[in-house]
Formats: sequence, structure tokens, C-alpha cells
Amino acid sequence: MSESKRRVVVIGAGLAGIAIALRLRRKGWDVLVLERNDTYGGKLADFKWEGYRWDKGPSLFTMPEQVDELFQLYGKDPRTHFHYVKIQESCHYYFHDGSDFLLEGETARRNKALLSEFGSEYGQAAINYLEESGKTYQDVGTIFIDRPKFGLKNIFDRALVKRYPKLLSRKLTNSLNNWNERKLKDENLVQLFNRYGTYNGSDPYRMSGLYSMIPHLEVNLGTFFPKKGMRSIVDSLYDLAVENGVEFRFGEKNLSAQPLKKGYEITTNNETEKADDLVSAIDCVTFYNKILKDSKLEVKYKKQERSSSAVVFYWAVEKIFPQLKLHNIFFGADYEAEFAQIFKTKTLPDKPTLYVHVSSVINPEDAPENGQNWFVMINTPAGIVPDDLQREKLKQYIDKLMIKHLGEGVRDAIRYEKFWDASKIEMDTGSYMGALYGAACNDTMAAFTRHGNVSKKYKNLYFVGGTVHPGGGIPLVLKSAKIVSELIES
Repeated sequence: MSESKRRVVVIGAGLAGIAIALRLRRKGWDVLVLERNDTYGGKLADFKWEGYRWDKGPSLFTMPEQVDELFQLYGKDPRTHFHYVKIQESCHYYFHDGSDFLLEGETARRNKALLSEFGSEYGQAAINYLEESGKTYQDVGTIFIDRPKFGLKNIFDRALVKRYPKLLSRKLTNSLNNWNERKLKDENLVQLFNRYGTYNGSDPYRMSGLYSMIPHLEVNLGTFFPKKGMRSIVDSLYDLAVENGVEFRFGEKNLSAQPLKKGYEITTNNETEKADDLVSAIDCVTFYNKILKDSKLEVKYKKQERSSSAVVFYWAVEKIFPQLKLHNIFFGADYEAEFAQIFKTKTLPDKPTLYVHVSSVINPEDAPENGQNWFVMINTPAGIVPDDLQREKLKQYIDKLMIKHLGEGVRDAIRYEKFWDASKIEMDTGSYMGALYGAACNDTMAAFTRHGNVSKKYKNLYFVGGTVHPGGGIPLVLKSAKIVSELIES
């Protein structure tokens, strides 16, 4: 162990692992990142086929300043390393009744479109809803997102007590769906804003109405997309980390960690490392099962309800569908029944909602001139894997939805197909049961029961990433790294 520098070992080279490594290295510490896969990036992987390119995992990019900040820590101009553009359309929605609505990114255009499509009463209700979403985020969201998790010992923390009037409101005790019905009235608008429950893999008919703050990040603050795809986020940050002395080792499939009287002993494929601090940047359940081998904590967090998983089809489509934007939603026939199947009966939805992402709309180099790279995602229960027949039925269903809304099917234009499901997600990323966001947020107190960023049991053990506080998604994952960098310093 280095006597001149604090030694930190980070387990996992996904976005969270790279981000915490950069922050700790900036303090002058000796940082080693160990990754079981053969490359970095975690869910932010990509792949190619004959002129087509797909981002494998996350496709929504908000709050890009969180990435910029990591370059600025090193005195770098982010634009010389990482480029993104702001998207003019947030998402194109296709409703079951056959109507569609393009949610604009620019405020004036969006408000005009809402009033035109939904009328003065309901359109204005949506405008007011988005304004209130921003206020909720500022009043309540920031206190949870920008600092360590609150627990029973600090329920009287001054910063939290000041927010109690905003926190202990109807939003907290109402489900997101009930809150949306109360505020929006129009069935399609309620469904549109219920969809934001899927941003942390939860059930809008059970999760707290406080999550009505989520649209603020996408709609009010804006949607962005990297010019070289989502993979370029981790590509640029990995290069920055290596350039500044962070050490990475890949293919470490036999990792384990043992707490010492002071620090940790980490066993790798070929040697033993010692560290003053240990940071888990992988699924917390997997960490307790595979790395620390603490069965009690593993069982504790396994008991928490899992977030949704997904089936994703990656299609090389030899055709242009001009109606499609970067982000597109095709709603199923019965949204409440869909979530009941995902979370209650834990079965594949009969008529699921589709998310269709086409990055070649923004990045033409992601597909040939006459083609599009479709990413088609269906939410599924964690741990449930469709068989060949079920996947075939899903593809038939998708084709029928395209005929209904776009006027023509897609199956005859598919030249190449690959898919991802709960089993493959778990195998590729270590996410327990293939859950995309760890524990679901279907309980009123979910923000308080989610795994924290610092261990209560083990000294100098910290946690970052999408399965711990403050949650999943690129901005929150990066927030977790910032929180931990400040906790270690203290």
C-alpha cells in the first residue's frame, strides 16, 4: 500500500466507476479500477453491423453539465473532448386511440402545441403541471439528489426539516397516477406523464406522486444527444481517466474483497491488492454476493422489489420511416394492466408499450443512407425471459402497431436483428435479475430505503451507481459519484 498516497480500489468500470475514479484521482489519490468484462462502459456499450451502429443501453441524455464538470475538474474544455446537441423534440407519442403528439423541447412551441392538441383547459393544465414539476424538483428533489441519503438519525436535519411542508404533501401520499389524474384530467395526458415512472423502472400506479418532478429534467431542462452516440460519454471519460493516471484492469472475473483492520484486501485474477478505501460501482446485490460475500446484506437487498427489466430488439431497418424522431413511444391498450403484469403477476405484458429509439435521426452515420437503426424496448418483469415463441409474438405485435400508427409494417425491412433480455442484461452487466435500476420505487418511502452511498457495517466502503442512492439514469449515477467523493474526503 502506498505510504504517500491514499489507495482506492473501485469495483466496476461503468459510468459510475469511471466518474468516481476521476473525482478521487483529482484529489491526488492512487486509483485502481477493476472490471470483470473485457472493456469499460457497463450498460453504455455499443455494437455495429455493416454500416449500422447501436447504443446497447441507455438512450436518454439529460443534464449534460454533469459530464462537462468532470472535464472541468481537470481544467479541460469539455467541447474539445465530448460533443452533444440539444434536441428540439423531447418525444413523439402515439396513443392507443390512434392520435399522436410531438412534445416539443422549446417552451413557447411546446405550450402552443399543448393548447392546440388538447384544448385550452387540458393544454393549460399540462403547462401548469410542467411548471409545478420544476418547483417540486427545486423544493424537494435537490435535497435528495445532491446529498447523501437521509435516514432515521437525520430526520431532523435542518436542511430536511425546512422542506417538510413541501415533502409531506398530497404528492407524497398519492400515487403518480392519482396525482396525474387529479391535475391533468385528459386520459392521454395522464398516460403521457405516467410514463415517467418507467424512468426508474417503477409502477406509476403505486409510486409516489413526488416523482412528478421527473419530467422537469427531460422537458424543462432539455433533452440532448452525443454526436457520436451514448457510448461516446464513457469513451471520452475513460480517455480522460487514463490520461490522468487512473489504472484500469479488465477481465478480472475472480474478484473478491476482504475487510482488514485497516482497509481492504482485494484478490484479483493474478495477485492481491490492498486499499485504504473500497468503492463498489456495480449492482449492490451482486457486490455482496460475488465480491464481499456478505450473505445477510445480500438477502436484505434481494428482498426489495426489483425495478423492471426489458426486452430490447436491435434492428437494421433498410427503410426510412420519416415520422420517427429520436425518441418515440407507442402506448399499449391498457397501461394499468401492463404494469400489473410487470409488477404483480410478473408476466410479459400482453399488449405492451413500445419505446423506439432511432439515433440515426440525429447521427446519420449510425445507419446507411437508406436505413435506420431501430432500438425497440419493451418493459418486462425482472428475471423473466421470453422464449422464442414469445419473442416472435412480440415482433408480430410491434409490426401491427407500426401499421396502425405509421401506415406500414417494419418486419419486411429488417436486415439484421439482435436482442437483449433480463438474462443477457444480468450476464453482461451484473444487474441482479436483469433489473435496470436495482430496487423499484413503488413504495412511499423508497427514497429512504434505497441502498445508501456509504456502508453502515464496513468502514471505508462506499457505493456508487444506478442501484444505490440517488438512483438510476446518467445524471443520478454521476451525482452518486460526486456524493461519494465528498463523503470520502470528509
